[in-house]
Amino acid sequence: MQLNLSTDIALRTLIYLGQKGSPATIAQVSEAFDISKTHLMKVVMTLVAANLLISERGRNGGIRLARDARDIPIGEVVRQMENNLALVACMKEQVADDICPLMPACHLRGVLFKAQQAFLTTLDESSLADILATQTK
Repeated sequence: MQLNLSTDIALRTLIYLGQKGSPATIAQVSEAFDISKTHLMKVVMTLVAANLLISERGRNGGIRLARDARDIPIGEVVRQMENNLALVACMKEQVADDICPLMPACHLRGVLFKAQQAFLTTLDESSLADILATQTK
């Protein structure tokens, strides 16, 4: 399993803001990670819509965490940013039973679903604050 670039950028942006402890501009975050401002703005818009970031316009504006870092589960961020967490085609929503000749007798989908749930449960057990705490050690 590999998380998409937007998820990576979202997590790094949240960590950056959590460490900084004050608002930052898109330009500052973009420069810190050498990423496209355009891509970062799309990620930030998604995080703002999910109530994970606050964006303020104006001279003293910028982006900042919308909640305390303890209240931002990593699993929530991943779910918000990933369009599709299906590990294989048969795990996708509203999949036809004829997508694979092994369907419906194959049990791989169930095993992979269980593994995916364990992955997300593990992410849900950690908050942004937990990650920030490990950054300073």
